Amino acid sequence: MQSQTQSIQQINLAYDSHQDRLLMKASLSSGQEIRVWITYRIARQIFTVLNREAHLPVTAAGLGSAAFLDNTQSPTEATRQFEQEAEAVEDLQALDFETAYQQPASSISDQELLAVEARFVSINEQLNNMQLACAGGMNVNMGLNKELVLAISRMLMIASKDAGWVLAAAEKEPEAVSSIVMQVPAEKQVLH
Repeated sequence: MQSQTQSIQQINLAYDSHQDRLLMKASLSSGQEIRVWITYRIARQIFTVLNREAHLPVTAAGLGSAAFLDNTQSPTEATRQFEQEAEAVEDLQALDFETAYQQPASSISDQELLAVEARFVSINEQLNNMQLACAGGMNVNMGLNKELVLAISRMLMIASKDAGWVLAAAEKEPEAVSSIVMQVPAEKQVLH
């Protein structure tokens, strides 16, 4: 299959208990859809990189029993982290998580793809691209902007909660522990 550049119109991420995987669906500007299965291992990789950029607050409770607080953080670093998290929560308010995902009439691939590796490209210290290398040799490349990074991070947080997965590895990423607590609704949400 040759490379095609298309923009994402809508994105949806949901847990499938039968597959014990997340299914990411993206509606593209061509009127087609691409579907990629994401395993727990790949979800952790994506979340680690994207949330480092998004700065969404992750509660100690959300980290599971391995959670700890970073007592070595200076007051200046803690203040900067708090400001980044507050800005991320504010930016999240501007995103549309209410509009139902519109299933396109056709798909780029005859079947869902299975991501086996996640790769990221940064330019000038700005996260720019995510490539999902899939079984069978196909790659899904996503140009990333601030809104998409924020949306995917948030969707991963919610879908992983449905799956019972702990995405943040506290022992390796103490910066993920937050002083702000995001409220994750108890009722099912439509994610797009």
